Amino acid sequence: MRASIGWLSILVLSVAGPAAQTRPAAPARGLDIYVVDVEGGNATLFVPPSGGSVLIDTGNGGAAAVRDADRIMAAVKAAGLTQIDHLITTHWHGDHFGGMAELSSRIPIAEYIDHGANVQPAAAAFGA
Repeated sequence: MRASIGWLSILVLSVAGPAAQTRPAAPARGLDIYVVDVEGGNATLFVPPSGGSVLIDTGNGGAAAVRDADRIMAAVKAAGLTQIDHLITTHWHGDHFGGMAELSSRIPIAEYIDHGANVQPAAAAFGA
């Protein structure tokens, strides 16, 4: 009887041992979304499970460009990115495209996408 219990214990440990040592798989990375307050609009950074990136809008120009680029770069750093794969400018208002030059001086941008020609009068495009 003792021999049977001993062999049974060895069998259970040989099956359970390796399973107990195996670590569970890390959860799959989900879609990360960073909404960046650029005071007048939002810049939004999307990082899908593939690790690519899409940034929509770059914030204000002028004196606010440094501030907005700092905020976007904080999100880029939090996401662990070394470049922006796709930058989309939704429209030609200053709070949506104004920070583009400052941001592009700080991080490579692989592809730039915009909606095409401006259809608003020039004064409206640079207002809020």
